Amino acid sequence: MNAGHRRRGIPARLRSTLVALPLLGFAIVGLLAPVLAPADPTANDLAASLLPPSAEHLLGTDQLGRDQLSRLLHGARISLAVTAAVLAISLTVGVVTGTIAGYLGGPVDRVISRVIDMAVSLPGMLVALAVIGVRGPGIENLVIAVSLWAWAPYARIARARVAGLRGSPHLDALRLLGAGPGRIIGRHLLPPALAPCLVYASTDVGAIVLGVATLSFLGLGIPPPDPEWGQLLIEGRPHLASAWWLAYPPGIAITAVVFASNLLGERLATGDERPSILRWVLPAGLRAPAPRRSPARPPTTVRPTATSATSATSATSGGDGTLLRVRDLSVSYPHRDGRRRVVADVCYEVPRGHILAVVGETGSGKTTSVLAPFGLLDPTALVIGSATLEAGTHRRQLVGLTPPQRRQINGRHVGVVFQDSLAALNPLRTIGAHVDEAVRNTGRGGRRATTRRVTEELLRLVGLPDPVGIAREFPHQLSGGMRQRAQLAIALAGEPELLVADEPTSALDVTVQAQLLDLLARLRDELGMAMIVVSHDLAVVTRLADTVAVMYAGRIVEAGPLTTMVENPVHPYTRGLLDAVPRPGTAPGTRFRTMPGRSGTGPDDADGCAFAPRCPIAVPECAQEQPTLLALAPGHRSACPRQSGNATLVVGAAPERDGA
Repeated sequence: MNAGHRRRGIPARLRSTLVALPLLGFAIVGLLAPVLAPADPTANDLAASLLPPSAEHLLGTDQLGRDQLSRLLHGARISLAVTAAVLAISLTVGVVTGTIAGYLGGPVDRVISRVIDMAVSLPGMLVALAVIGVRGPGIENLVIAVSLWAWAPYARIARARVAGLRGSPHLDALRLLGAGPGRIIGRHLLPPALAPCLVYASTDVGAIVLGVATLSFLGLGIPPPDPEWGQLLIEGRPHLASAWWLAYPPGIAITAVVFASNLLGERLATGDERPSILRWVLPAGLRAPAPRRSPARPPTTVRPTATSATSATSATSGGDGTLLRVRDLSVSYPHRDGRRRVVADVCYEVPRGHILAVVGETGSGKTTSVLAPFGLLDPTALVIGSATLEAGTHRRQLVGLTPPQRRQINGRHVGVVFQDSLAALNPLRTIGAHVDEAVRNTGRGGRRATTRRVTEELLRLVGLPDPVGIAREFPHQLSGGMRQRAQLAIALAGEPELLVADEPTSALDVTVQAQLLDLLARLRDELGMAMIVVSHDLAVVTRLADTVAVMYAGRIVEAGPLTTMVENPVHPYTRGLLDAVPRPGTAPGTRFRTMPGRSGTGPDDADGCAFAPRCPIAVPECAQEQPTLLALAPGHRSACPRQSGNATLVVGAAPERDGA
């Protein structure tokens, strides 16, 4: 029954059109007032004073013999023109101010938020009266007076929207590509901030029309002889009993506009008609759903330190041409007792053309240790240690760079593929627009057609079929594997020497995982890039990696060449990860071996080995002394002294290099 009722009901777009009809009607007649008005609205004719409605004067005349219909039409022109001017100023000032505050955060956000709160709390009509009392009546002063109290709600709405988008992964990707704050705000944050403000503006039209009419009614708005609806009301007030046609038509017009505005705003706020209405006022690229909210991520607080002798030993070894060298990397966050480390004393190297896989359970610190050198952590993170990138002909210390310095590296020498491709891509822009911007930011673009040709070549390089068609699609129109390939195309736009892939196969089916891993291996061979691949699955990295670093509770517990790590693991945790990998030929019903207990939460949670509570070979001494990485063989190191045999601790020496 309900379904049939909906089918027989008025379509949603038609309902919205009917609701907005008074607004559209008065806007049209206001624009055409010089053509539609039968007489000059300011021409006096005392002989025709206070004539009732007739064929010659459809709405009669006023006390000065002026045609009331002409004055009503011209009043619509003036009232709606003032309303449009106030909306334009309020929207522009409010949306820009709120967007800047929401994006920058910190002291700027706090100051602007207090100003917005003050503007919202002040009675708007009193503010307008004070401004007009100082400056005097007139159209310009009226627009200024009303705009002073109308901008604040838009700023509050825009700020709330942008604050939720500030640290989203797709903005991290833009920062990585070298986009500055102006470009991010102008092209990526203003459009989504504008959409809810337009919905609020539909309601605000009525409030502004009523405010302008009220000020004119009080004699502080549009001065005579120019007609305005509020002015018409005050002129007709003495004649309510004898000449009803003077006050009722403008009163009905004001009521109709306010009622239609409020009803339209209510319908848009419910979301039922929002797509159909916004389709009239927004470009095609602004109609996609809003991005997901995620924690804010402006540039990370960093502090470089010298490499200590006791932890200078590398977790992995590389050839002579080391591209990235990380030493004593520690990351901490504020805690109720001060600061708490989530990554401690991490060291690794990435040789040119090699692939390092960082493996561990969720929460082990693998993503943090990989993204920290590039400033892609939460703003409250404190990074200490050393990370040296030997890109091009220069050696750069990554820890401690300012945002402008980092933009010279991120996107050009280093590319990143994030785990959640749907969140990392801006849902308001097409895939082609994403890659176009990456190409321009890295200096490879030219004219629009040239940039798009490079974009299509990149999409073809990562194995996407029909690059021309894919470039026109939005992220939500692609599958997970295709979005990951699109992210990869963006990361390759600057021809980076190092590619960081954070869980690139997460949430993909087995077939797509294999295709993506084969693609990464092919790109490494064809482009000669070094890679860091973050994963929780050892079976995945065996298809791809040259060396493997296993992390547990914020520390590297074992590292070495892939063959050694798979065939001869030493640390019990590494063995546990391998036991959890399904093996072909296993009898049906065979249970996987699992590790007892729960994973460690951080390097500062235990005085000794964090894995000791779960370790099958642990002794009391394991819980008392923090183990150190021991050299077992060239390039192979482990933090389990009980299983390391004749291993030696290399103190203050450079890490061994075996080309693995």
